[in-house]
Amino acid sequence: MPETIPSGRRRRARTRALALLTAALAVFGGSLALAPAAHAATGVTVTAPGAVTAGDTVTVTVAAEAGADLFAYDLTLGYDPTLLAFAAGSETYPTGGYGAVTESSGTVTFTNTRLGTSPGLAGTHDLVTFSFTAVGSGSATISVDDGTFLDSASASQPLPEAVTTTVEIAAAPVTPSPTPAPGAPGAGAPAAGEGAADDAAASDPAGNSAGSLATTGGDVVMWIVVGAAGVGLLALGVVLMVRRRRAEVEA
Repeated sequence: MPETIPSGRRRRARTRALALLTAALAVFGGSLALAPAAHAATGVTVTAPGAVTAGDTVTVTVAAEAGADLFAYDLTLGYDPTLLAFAAGSETYPTGGYGAVTESSGTVTFTNTRLGTSPGLAGTHDLVTFSFTAVGSGSATISVDDGTFLDSASASQPLPEAVTTTVEIAAAPVTPSPTPAPGAPGAGAPAAGEGAADDAAASDPAGNSAGSLATTGGDVVMWIVVGAAGVGLLALGVVLMVRRRRAEVEA
């Protein structure tokens, strides 16, 4: 009967890949040169938009043919910090693992390892996707300069070769400030209605404003209406009186 390996022992065997990678990075400054593993990773690619405008987000993806058993890896990318700014927290990795980022001026390093019972990656995978912000204009080169790939047995393989991509960043368009048209408010000419209001104020010796004149006109109209109502009542009284006298005569 085959021996059953406890799950705790399997976890320790898998997670030692991360411990080995971390220790080796500390000793060799981020570059490992151990015996190559034939099935860790080959054919690394880096992709990004070909053209953007300053201020845009630049999404970058590093992918690789993972072979049959890619359990941990680290990737160091270079970029021009005068043209690109790394967006911290934008990175995503394959599910089932743990990732970490180390950033310095002009470089950013991504480290990832599988955890627990997660199997090593097999086939083509996006190893990391992250974002820059375009902060200048020009040709921005993004390069995968260094990398290390480990299988679940901790055998290591270095990056086969450096790969690059270039993003053309156009300057952000400048929006000119609007120029006021001649005669428009703010161009030295009085706003519409200002001259008329001044003339009305000057022609009123009592100093009444246009609003006061409008109120006065309303008062006149009101008195005209009241007067018309009084005349109508008076005429109605005369008509009633004439009808009453006529009725008395006929009686």
